[in-house]
Amino acid sequence: MKLTFNSFILGLIILLVGINITIFVKGISISNEIHYYENELSTLRQQNVEYEQKIYKMESYTLTASLAAELDYGKYNDPIYSELPQYALNK
Repeated sequence: MKLTFNSFILGLIILLVGINITIFVKGISISNEIHYYENELSTLRQQNVEYEQKIYKMESYTLTASLAAELDYGKYNDPIYSELPQYALNK
């Protein structure tokens, strides 16, 4: 009876060591995945900051004013009326 109990305890210890090793290996693989996704997240945050800066630049009044100056828009442009004789009316 004593030999059976000792072999049972030895088998239980070997089983628990095997389970511990399996959990350790799974933890390492999950750690690698976490590290990968943290790197991806930091890359996406950096891209987000760059896109926000581009959007702010596109929405800025200085860019709009410089584009207006390039296209010869003035502060007070004269409107074009179709009643003037130099423009043909579509009738």
